[in-house]
Parts: sequence; structure tokens; C-alpha cells
Amino acid sequence: MPPKWRDLADAIAAKINRGEYVPGERLPKIEDQVLAGKGSKTTVHAAYKALEAEGLVISSRGHGTVVQARGTLATAADREERSKLTGTSWRAGERSDSHMAGIVSAPEDVAEALGISAGQPVLRRSRTYRDEQTSAVISHSTSWIPADLAEDLPELLMGRRLNGGTSIDLITRHTGRPVARRYSSMWARITTPADAATLEIPEDTQAAVTVLTVRVVDTGDVTIEYGVDVGGPGRRWTKEEVIR
Repeated sequence: MPPKWRDLADAIAAKINRGEYVPGERLPKIEDQVLAGKGSKTTVHAAYKALEAEGLVISSRGHGTVVQARGTLATAADREERSKLTGTSWRAGERSDSHMAGIVSAPEDVAEALGISAGQPVLRRSRTYRDEQTSAVISHSTSWIPADLAEDLPELLMGRRLNGGTSIDLITRHTGRPVARRYSSMWARITTPADAATLEIPEDTQAAVTVLTVRVVDTGDVTIEYGVDVGGPGRRWTKEEVIR
């Protein structure tokens, strides 16, 4: 039987998906949910935190918990944190498919990020994130991982979604070395014909897309993953920071 906070979170998520709560609308205060018999303050707080981790809402002091607009891009760090909290890298209203994995020759930018020579073997994992309702592409994500880790963790070579978290979760559990640093970058560029297949757009499309990269380093000073996400045209990355 799921915990009470999970039942409450699922009930609120269903209302958001049905449009009973719309983007920008504030959810009832925790105290009001308690008075309405939805559970204890701890239960409601846990449900709201789960909804935030799943990307459905944003919580901030002075504004409460507000329903978030869908379809924004997520960084690899966002997915890693969400995986730790919820066991999945997906946000509410999102799914992934077209999972592929294999050993390939490292392109120059990937080799530089991983600290190896161009052309050396490297593990490439990719997947497409979609809007669950419309199936529109939100982003195409590629993870580049040192080939020696694939030898120790054959699950990484399987062209399917990993169970129990992200590839970083799997690697850190195996090595016993947690993530120490992340180096992130973001920029915009115009689509190229090479984007047509992964973003499912016409080859002659000329639109702005956002590129997000992250290099993940563990406590042994080893780069364990270099991630590259390309958002579909019109998708944007947003982040709200609460100043305390």
C-alpha cells in the first residue's frame, strides 16, 4: 500500500492533468488541506514536495505552491535530483522512448569532455523525452560514458530505460563514489538537417533550439558522464530560485 502522501500527490496530479488546476494557479495552503481532512501537515508537505520533484509545481516563500507550465526542458542535474527523490527521471506529463545504447568512436567534443583521445571507444546512450499527452518531442538526450564502465555495468549497454534511476545513479552505486561536481553549459543555435530525425522536424526547418550540456565528476576526480540535451524548437529551460 502506498504511503498517504503518495495517494494525495497522485490525486492532485490527476486534477492538474485534467485542468482542474491550471498553470499559475496556487494550490491550497498546507493548513487548509489539513483542515479539509487530506492528512497531517507532514503528509501534505511530503505530497507537495513530491509534486515539485516531478515538475508539476513550484514552491516558494511568499507565493506558496503554484502549478507549473508543462513542456520546459530539464537538465541532467534536474533529472538526477528527481530520480533520488522519486525513483524516476521523468517529470509528470512526460515520458521517454527510442532508447538506444552502444559503443562508438568518441567525437572530438566528447573526447575532450571525458579526457580521452578522439576516436577512442565510448558508450553512447540516447533517448527522446516527449509530452505524454501530445507525444511532441520535448528534447533529445544523449549520455556519453567511459567505455570501461560499460564493461563493469552491462545494463548500460541495453537499449532500454534503466530501472531504479539514471545511469549516474547506477554508476555511483557501483563505484561507491558519489558525484562531487557538475560543469554545466547552455546555449542556443539554429537547427540543422541532422536534427530532423531526433527532433522529428522537417529537414529544412530553421528554428532556435536550446542545447544543455553537463559534465559529471565523482569524488575520485573521474568524469563519469557527459550529457547533451537538445530541446525541440520552442522549448525553453526555466529555473526558479528562492532567496531566503
